[in-house]
Amino acid sequence: MSKFIGIYGGAFDPPHLSHINTAKALIEERGYDKLILLPSHNPPHKLLSANDYDRLCMLKLIASDKMEVSDLEIKRQGIGYTVDYLPDIIAKYGDNIEYIIGGDSFLNFDKWYKPLEILKLVSIVVVARDGEREKLYTKLAEYENIPKKGIIIAKYMPDSMSSSDIRNKLRLHLPVQDLLDSKVAEYIKNNNLYNEYGALVETLKANISEERFLHTLRVVIYALKFVDKLKLDYNKVFIASLLHDCAKNNINYGYIYNNKLVPLDSKNTPIAHAFCGSIVAKEKYGITDTEILDAIFCHSTAKPNMTNLAKLVYSADMLEEGRDFDGVEKLREKFDKDFDRGFIACLEKTVLHLQKENKEIYPLTIDAYNYYKSKK
Repeated sequence: MSKFIGIYGGAFDPPHLSHINTAKALIEERGYDKLILLPSHNPPHKLLSANDYDRLCMLKLIASDKMEVSDLEIKRQGIGYTVDYLPDIIAKYGDNIEYIIGGDSFLNFDKWYKPLEILKLVSIVVVARDGEREKLYTKLAEYENIPKKGIIIAKYMPDSMSSSDIRNKLRLHLPVQDLLDSKVAEYIKNNNLYNEYGALVETLKANISEERFLHTLRVVIYALKFVDKLKLDYNKVFIASLLHDCAKNNINYGYIYNNKLVPLDSKNTPIAHAFCGSIVAKEKYGITDTEILDAIFCHSTAKPNMTNLAKLVYSADMLEEGRDFDGVEKLREKFDKDFDRGFIACLEKTVLHLQKENKEIYPLTIDAYNYYKSKK
């Protein structure tokens, strides 16, 4: 009798505790003789950060009894469509196998490349996250009369953990000891993985207050949640949100105003740091991308006809998890549901607050308010 094999594929970029706990739980629940950890090479739906070699090494560090790390998909190269490499898996491990996917993947399984062919080749085991189970059973009913080897929804429910969130924290030098195995964390540190922005982060940290730096980290984390949803450039979102307050604690704006590099009527106003920040980001941090600099420039005032990047930084500055003003939760819900309406709601909230406090509103904010009010 052939061995009963579970195939657990994924980017594993990096592999985290939930990955390994899920693997162990499914070996027990499903009774696998062996579970194969199969890192992808070039998945069509995402860009990888760590290279193939590093991800293989990290997986080997945490693979325990009854687990095997396979480079089968990596060796194939090209775009990693599941249906293309499954025959190779069957040829190597036999046909008594189950292919493990996450609940979110199964909910979008009909969008996979040749999903019905996959169902004919292997049984699918779906691992649900909290709150997904009811949706999964509804989705399962859609495949009731479709030829397939089988679809099983696992009993085990993993802790909610995201490799993308972990990568974001690593890039911001935030603690991840409760998310990664210590051997993986050490490997990442020793090989300087997920540290593409390390110099920017450390320079910024040395030049603004601790309180402002912590606010900035929260803005970056909040903004990055919308990268995929808005189809924005990760690098631009990271840098614009990281440096949005880079001039906040720099009171020496004299040369900027003396050289008329920003609007002169902003001098000695609460929004001066935003305009000056676009200059500091360019001259001190070496940022030349005009879209990033523009997002920094208007993150406090808004302006007519903003890019989605600028809207996101403006809103994230207002909605990051440290903010606790009255109505912030409703604003977050609105922003999450509808980006453009949520942005306008943030702008309206700012204008109404300034009016209520009888504070001067900068002309560019008034222009933005009138512009987007007419759009609404």
